[in-house]
Amino acid sequence: MREVSERLMALLAGQCVDRPPLWEVWFAMPDFCRRRYGGDMTAMAADLGHAALCIGGLDIGSWWQAEVEPNDAGVWYGGGALRDADQLRQRPEPDYDAQVQPLLDAQRRCHDAGLATWLIIGWCFDRIAGSMGLEEFAVACYDRPEFIHQAMQWCEARNLQGVRRIVSKVRPDFVLYNGDCAYKTGTMIDPRMIRDFCFEPTRRTVQAVRDLGIPFTFHSDGKLDEVIPMLLNLGICAVHGCEKQAKDLGHLVQTFGDRIALCGNMDVVFLKHASPEEIRRETREMLRLGGVRGRFIAACNTSPQDYIPDENYLAFCRAVQAP
Repeated sequence: MREVSERLMALLAGQCVDRPPLWEVWFAMPDFCRRRYGGDMTAMAADLGHAALCIGGLDIGSWWQAEVEPNDAGVWYGGGALRDADQLRQRPEPDYDAQVQPLLDAQRRCHDAGLATWLIIGWCFDRIAGSMGLEEFAVACYDRPEFIHQAMQWCEARNLQGVRRIVSKVRPDFVLYNGDCAYKTGTMIDPRMIRDFCFEPTRRTVQAVRDLGIPFTFHSDGKLDEVIPMLLNLGICAVHGCEKQAKDLGHLVQTFGDRIALCGNMDVVFLKHASPEEIRRETREMLRLGGVRGRFIAACNTSPQDYIPDENYLAFCRAVQAP
């Protein structure tokens, strides 16, 4: 494994490192990769200093898609079709076993290139809130809490099956909960409700992964002050997002930085509009603030996409690589 990948894995094991590694959680710049690297993600990761590549996600059949039209920005909204417990009972089990070999093949290619690998698991909050639509979900948290409890338990029971039948065979270097649950000003619902609905079913999934000796990480955009204490109680070892417009990185480091690895903070809108020199300065400042306690991972706070100029994304990655 390359040195940058080893630093990432050391952080996920609870250690401190002298320089933050770069783990780009939601990289989404296919045109950039094709232009510069012929579409070879491993070659790109090696050149830019990415520590890990995603090999895929668990398909547990937990997404209810509504028939929708694109909005004015051309974006399709997925989800919004889950309404009742009958839909949970009627949803067929996915083919867990068929998912194993493609993930093993992807992991082998990454390991041959010296890269760490990670696998996405959809967190029950994100899956159920998205499948219902947030407004419907928020109302149901008050009007039909028994259904929300049932849905969260259903989702994590399937995640647990995925851990037993897929994760245990593939054994990625770590896993990530895709867990969006917050806006820039706070959580999507009362954080006490998140804990009440999600904590116990989530705990079983996290424990099953940790029993395999595999680190468990978490992603959410937004303000995470009320979320991170729950993650610590669950045994989550790193949290990605640390959104610059939602919370000061220095505050997060001082409040949580000795108990959990913090990942992210580079604003993608800034990457689009700033000059390369401004980006290099901002990156150095991010590394300085985040690295105070030796438990920081450099990354964009959300998905870098092809609207970012090549020279700007390169400036960011090169600044992280610099000694």
